[in-house]
Amino acid sequence: MWNSKLFRQSILCGSLAFSAGALSESNIATHVPVKIQFKDGTGSGVNDTTPLTLPDGSNTTVGAFRKKTIEYVTRAVSLQFKNNVQLRWDVEFKTNAGYDALTLGPAFTRVTTSNQDVAGIAALGKEYPTTLLSALNGRDVGFPDMSHATTQFLSNPNNIQHQIAPSSGQSVLTSVVYHELIHVYGFADRACLGSCIPNRSAEPSHISQLFWYRDPNGNLVRYDALDLDGREAAGKSTNRFLAGGTVSAPRTSAAVREELTAGTYSDNSGNYVQMFATPTDKNDWDGQVGSHISFDVQPVQLMYSSAANVQDLGIAAAMLCDAGWCRKTGQVIDIRATAKLNSNASTSTTSYIDVKFENLVNSDVDKLKAQVRLDAQYAGVTISGDQQGCTLEGTTLNCAFDLPAMTSKTLTLTTGALSSAGYVVAGEVYSDDFDVDRNGFNNILDATIKTVPVSNPGTGGGTGGGTGNGGTGNNPPSSESSGGSMSLWSIGLLGLAGWRRLAAVKRVAAPVAAAFLLSACGGGGGGDTATTPPVVTKPDLRVILATSSTVPESSTIDVPVTITGAQGAVTATVNHSGPSNFTVTPTISSTGGSLRLQLGDLFSHQQANVQLVVSDADGRSSTVSMAVALQNSAGFHRVVANIPETGVELKESSSMTVQFTFDGATGDVKAVVEPTTSEQSIVTKATLTNAGGTLEVTAGELVRANHELKLAITFTDTAGQVQKTNHSFSLVNSSGAKLLDEFSQTYAAAPAFAELKPERDLVRKLSVLAVMTNSAYTGTETTLFDRFQQEVSSKGKQGAITSWLQAHAGDAARYQSGAAEEGALKTATAELMALLQAHSSAVDTVINDAVSANDGTVPPIALGTILLDSTSKKLSRFIGNKSLGQYQDNRWQFSANYVFLTPIVYPETQTCKAE
Repeated sequence: MWNSKLFRQSILCGSLAFSAGALSESNIATHVPVKIQFKDGTGSGVNDTTPLTLPDGSNTTVGAFRKKTIEYVTRAVSLQFKNNVQLRWDVEFKTNAGYDALTLGPAFTRVTTSNQDVAGIAALGKEYPTTLLSALNGRDVGFPDMSHATTQFLSNPNNIQHQIAPSSGQSVLTSVVYHELIHVYGFADRACLGSCIPNRSAEPSHISQLFWYRDPNGNLVRYDALDLDGREAAGKSTNRFLAGGTVSAPRTSAAVREELTAGTYSDNSGNYVQMFATPTDKNDWDGQVGSHISFDVQPVQLMYSSAANVQDLGIAAAMLCDAGWCRKTGQVIDIRATAKLNSNASTSTTSYIDVKFENLVNSDVDKLKAQVRLDAQYAGVTISGDQQGCTLEGTTLNCAFDLPAMTSKTLTLTTGALSSAGYVVAGEVYSDDFDVDRNGFNNILDATIKTVPVSNPGTGGGTGGGTGNGGTGNNPPSSESSGGSMSLWSIGLLGLAGWRRLAAVKRVAAPVAAAFLLSACGGGGGGDTATTPPVVTKPDLRVILATSSTVPESSTIDVPVTITGAQGAVTATVNHSGPSNFTVTPTISSTGGSLRLQLGDLFSHQQANVQLVVSDADGRSSTVSMAVALQNSAGFHRVVANIPETGVELKESSSMTVQFTFDGATGDVKAVVEPTTSEQSIVTKATLTNAGGTLEVTAGELVRANHELKLAITFTDTAGQVQKTNHSFSLVNSSGAKLLDEFSQTYAAAPAFAELKPERDLVRKLSVLAVMTNSAYTGTETTLFDRFQQEVSSKGKQGAITSWLQAHAGDAARYQSGAAEEGALKTATAELMALLQAHSSAVDTVINDAVSANDGTVPPIALGTILLDSTSKKLSRFIGNKSLGQYQDNRWQFSANYVFLTPIVYPETQTCKAE
């Protein structure tokens, strides 16, 4: 039965990008695309038969374009996440009241022992999207007859969204689908605040655990620790709602530092990205909060509420990685597959097609797999190049391999001359580890390789205005290539996403400009002779820049630039693909100048491409590029950890993972960890490469008082280079604190208990009552009281208790100083309680006789084990004795039959004395 309390749906919207559909698709067991369930009726949505001309001039229908786009995006996104569960996604086209898309979902469910994954990645009690939780479990945790999410896309005959967006090379509809599908995969929160119907709610979720609020005093407060009002304030704070931190979101924190140039916050706890936190026009909480990135963040982000048209998942990749898709050891990667004709090597009879797989990130990526499906129309294709890990089965090439940082793997397909239809190659590359790939489109290897003859003028010639016609020669083939989304036609534009109205696109979209080259010709007329003006030929604008250069770490170099043919003053603009600490500053005149390349700290070698655009007064431009090698200084000189060296708590029976980044290490690094503590349950486990790694520190059952754990770590690479770091943790022994509290309270209460004042007073009062009411009682008022004194003197343990207390006066201090373990406190408390029990039991017979002396007037009083009352801090055999009463409102109350015990046990409550 569906429990509505465990099911929530969020409305998430957005827009994004498209490219040509797949030629053929493989069945990848670990990267299963969502199952699209189209809900459109006849003649609408994907069934719309209205003719449509695409930007490349080809003809299709509106419905076919929509269906092909959605299927292509689901294929690309499936390559970004490891998931063997087929998720269900309902899709329909509607008017949407002006929104580009509305996504209802993904469905959320609370993690319980019945649906928690075996690895325990999903935390018990938190709300998780069923899409992510299903992937973690390897089975569908949703309901078979229900979709995991539903999206309603815009159906507007005047806006089919097939335009090209230069920023992504894909269609606007592709952008919309991409953005919404990332919501489906879990970039979403389940909070409903502000004017929420029926009421406000917000539970800790997979993604809210990454969130923080920087309050008006500048303090960072964990979002999940806030009440509903506090969470609303965070979601309306404009720029104080954050995600990140080295402990709660280490990959997000690192990505903020390395990738983002604006919309961030940093302190010694890590780096944070601003989340969308703009109130509505009525100053209410906006439903987009928790599921979108702030517009302040730069570079532009796919998960803006009005999404940018980009293929890169951006900071959302790191956040989804931290939220659970990467499990514990995964990382954010970017792998690209391309197929291209080698025009230089190919001839009219032999064609060489290079299939290339590239690692575009500065870290090693292992467990990669690729499938290349060859064109069955070509027989006898041979494969050469880097074939390690690859096997050919029929026309399918399967590969399994690793790629070190910023490296590639190339295979060459050799066949004969290409037909007019070209050579069709298809396939994918993907990680078989728990990684998140930031761009699924460039994981798709689909291309049609064609030969385009290049004219050769030869040596002959015609007459008049004819074209040269002569020698034949060999015509080297040219090619079309594909990497990810690039294909016969491609797409883009900043589209509207989320809860934004279409008017919002005016603020964020860039206009698409089309340039047309216009030409005309003419001549003289009649028999007149026309005067031809002299032709003035201006020299071409030419910029000369070295094709490559090298910049060492923490240095500055100047690269000369030569300019010829410039007309008037020139302007120069520079772009580069390097890290943020690499800057390029042009100093250019009409004849040349220089580019100043300045590089800060590096952790490893990197590559950057520098592009210089020079424009002159005539409006002409010339663009040149230079490849720059960014060289990390030789030697192993730094280790950077993601936590401060001191002040980090490590609680009993818990673990903490420290992430390290190595600067300049050669080969894999080994670590020797030396803990300075007498605790035997401290365990460390290091997982390291040449780039960095993790150290998991686990504290088991602690036996000593809270103290500092110091870890002296020595890192050694394969070249024998050594770096040392020190880290300290505050060990928190919760069980020891409890035992110390029990011992201290028992010790403090023991002297008063040993006096047995309530027991004495009870016997005295019962004796007086017996003399007054029971004529059969033959004793006096002091008979039983005298016996009480005799029993205490002869059988009691007063002396032993006093001696014990003197002997153990320093036990608490010894534990707190570290000289004793918590077990000693537990043993001492048990010894003291045994002495007190024996002492008090010596008078039980006298108490029973005093009750009997009243011949039934007083009910039996069964005294048992000594208990410590947490409210009064008393040791007592009356308080807590369930046969005599019960606790109410955290205070002991005697039942009606025993209410006479109240002034005896609690004499301090009496306000008058009897004469």
